Amino acid sequence: MAKIAAFACCLSLVSAQSWRGLPGSIYPADPWGQCVSASWPVSDLGQPLQPQEPDAELQDMLAQVDAGRIQSIVTNLTNFGTRHTLSTQTNPVRGIGAARDWIYQQMLDLAAPSNGNMDVYFNSYIQPVANRILFPVNITNVVAQINGTSDPNRVYVVTGHYDSRRIDINDYTNDAPGSDDDATGVAGESTL
Repeated sequence: MAKIAAFACCLSLVSAQSWRGLPGSIYPADPWGQCVSASWPVSDLGQPLQPQEPDAELQDMLAQVDAGRIQSIVTNLTNFGTRHTLSTQTNPVRGIGAARDWIYQQMLDLAAPSNGNMDVYFNSYIQPVANRILFPVNITNVVAQINGTSDPNRVYVVTGHYDSRRIDINDYTNDAPGSDDDATGVAGESTL
């Protein structure tokens, strides 16, 4: 887990500093208000955040995170080529439909040892033509519901998105592997 924490720390420094101003960067070399530890918007309200050590319970949870599993999920999702909302839903190896079915199967595998405490299902609807939706399309959420035992009326919602896109948001045929849009989010929530 230390490797993940160190990686996350390094990633935030890299994304905040080293690639700014490089050819192709959409960020200027010296952006206004640039400060890795600053919040935005600038304000004199409140108190500065004080870093705190994670407690034993959090450390135990973090120790259970499998970095290899996270990497495997990200790799699998990027291998679908594109997960654009308008991409193919019937190809078994490419497009948002293949990704949807793979995520669904992953969740079913996680639910298997739960003795019925975890339900996995699709929630779908037809999105009509709208901004960025060039034709009516079936949009499907993959839902994994873990049913509580000590407080069944309490609900926690953890969400993410598994679609991806290119800079041209209407390009739904070319590759848009989306490792960070949002394969990492799917990987993170799949490890909970």
